[in-house]
Amino acid sequence: MAFFYANSRVYHLLMAITYRRHRAERFRAVAEWVPEGAQVLDVCCGDGALVEHMPPNVSYRGLDRSSAFLCTARKRGRPVERFDVCSESLPKSQVVICQVSLYQFYPLVDSMLARLFEAATQRLIVSESVWSLTRSKLPLVAPLIAWAMRANDLSDGFYRFTAEDLDRLFAVYRPFLRYQGSICGGLDRLFVLDKLSR
Repeated sequence: MAFFYANSRVYHLLMAITYRRHRAERFRAVAEWVPEGAQVLDVCCGDGALVEHMPPNVSYRGLDRSSAFLCTARKRGRPVERFDVCSESLPKSQVVICQVSLYQFYPLVDSMLARLFEAATQRLIVSESVWSLTRSKLPLVAPLIAWAMRANDLSDGFYRFTAEDLDRLFAVYRPFLRYQGSICGGLDRLFVLDKLSR
């Protein structure tokens, strides 16, 4: 397990450095696409912080495999369960969310996105970063962050999407695309797919 994922405090510090004033926006931009009263599955949810931004009467279920995140979630009373998305079948949910986690599944991103889409009965919401400290030109910063951010055995930790990469990835889902655009001052791209709109 990667260092930042094993230590949730360090992970949150890294996110604070990366997103700065846009950190809360990262959650709000996703949550505004969740209908009131919806059943929500948050995949690779970290400590489940998104639940604090959900609209009223949402039934939230977070999934993550990090013991550190699970511990933090339990301390804060958030409904997060241990789940290994690489080896377990995703449960169905009205709304499925995946935030800043697709890069972890490179080079199997297409199949992971297909699994997320299949699990969503009504809407899939994906936000993904297009900026990372793994692209830093400062000595040792990029390799250190890449090593620390490895969350599974697939990715080498260096891979990050560009906006163009993400647009190409979601092109196959164009008939379902309700929204796509930049959030967090251009740090992330947000995609909303509606199955019922086709």
